[in-house]
Amino acid sequence: MSITSLLEQKMLPLAEKISSNIYLTALKNAFIALIPFLIVGSFFVLLTNFPVNGYHEFMSSLLGEGVLDKLNYGINASYGLMTLLVIITFSKELVEKLNLSQSSAILPVAIFFLMSPGHITTGSGEIVADAYALLDFSSESMFLGIIVTVVTIKVVQFLENRAFTIKMPASVPPEIARSFKSLVPIFLVLLFWIIVKVLFENTPFGTPGKFISVMLQQPLLYLGNSLLSQLIAEMMISFFWFFGIHGDSIMTSVMGPIWQTLSAQNLAQTQAGLVATNIITQQFRDVYLIAGGTGFTGALLISIFMVAKSTRLKQLSRLAAPAAIFNINEPVIFGLPIVLNPLMLIPFIITPMVLCTVTYVVIAFGWVPPTSGISIPWTTPIFISGFLTTGISGIVLQAANLVIATAIYTPFVKILDKQYLHEESQSENAMGEMQPQQ
Repeated sequence: MSITSLLEQKMLPLAEKISSNIYLTALKNAFIALIPFLIVGSFFVLLTNFPVNGYHEFMSSLLGEGVLDKLNYGINASYGLMTLLVIITFSKELVEKLNLSQSSAILPVAIFFLMSPGHITTGSGEIVADAYALLDFSSESMFLGIIVTVVTIKVVQFLENRAFTIKMPASVPPEIARSFKSLVPIFLVLLFWIIVKVLFENTPFGTPGKFISVMLQQPLLYLGNSLLSQLIAEMMISFFWFFGIHGDSIMTSVMGPIWQTLSAQNLAQTQAGLVATNIITQQFRDVYLIAGGTGFTGALLISIFMVAKSTRLKQLSRLAAPAAIFNINEPVIFGLPIVLNPLMLIPFIITPMVLCTVTYVVIAFGWVPPTSGISIPWTTPIFISGFLTTGISGIVLQAANLVIATAIYTPFVKILDKQYLHEESQSENAMGEMQPQQ
């Protein structure tokens, strides 16, 4: 039995189970609805982080000082609002699937505001910010947003199904009656979350968001600088992305200072005429593990170009390719999708871990020198980044990684492509049956 057949036999039933789960399906649909925001946001990210020396200076002289920084508004309105947008779309999907009152769809947004820190207090006891100045709508708070939405809607469903509602007389317009139906559930849910907030305020964490952050990040502080630490970091990054959570941001907040410190040590050694000694650095990951974006998804797109026949995959690859050149891959993660897709989770986790091991061993044996510590934009395309940080040997290693990653992704792309071809064929047949007979 070929590996493709084996994967198809084992993974497609799991994918069908996930597709039949209301909450996971609603979350996947919520992410899909945000693809236009992510593509537009990717465009603004590229404009503000174009990997060419002197780009910012040139654009400032052309457009005026500070004009380029204004493009960050486009990032703030897309990636910066990621959690809020997911809460809105996810909640709407759940309310429709569970046939709940429309007012319930607004409730998770209000709860997320409620869970904000409220204020920052200095050592002297001075309050320096109000509640909503501290709200974090970026993808880093996604985990809290998803939990809040699921728990809130689940409790509303429980209350509405057990008649914890106000029933209006038949003479009352249906819109008003539906609105009052959610009154008691909303009150009880708000009361529940207020109790949760108060309980957390009396703990060292202060808020549920801080608790989640510490529980996820604290263990990572003990990993240190080693191949094992990097493998665990890469696995966790991919795993978080599988649920639509920005794994890079979560892991970088902990491991970033370690990676940057090691890079600075290599740079100091290089400038002193010595050989750089640290294998694991920020550039180790940026140059060798994320070509095309997290998960080395540039290789995934190459695999799609090579073997895909379905219209969906072909269109996605053409749409995602320009951003992927600069290591921006949200269109792939949410459009393929990789999010909540158990079939694609396997190569998405395996690929960076295999490449991490291969790259570490190659550098450890001295076949390729460690990265020099020179800081380059993370949007620098593959091969250019390898040459800037390690020279010709860096390009060779990147090319080898690209071949390995493409080989890993290809069997999974074939299975996904077969699935999409079947769906497209069914859709065409259904459309043909709907055409009037001549």
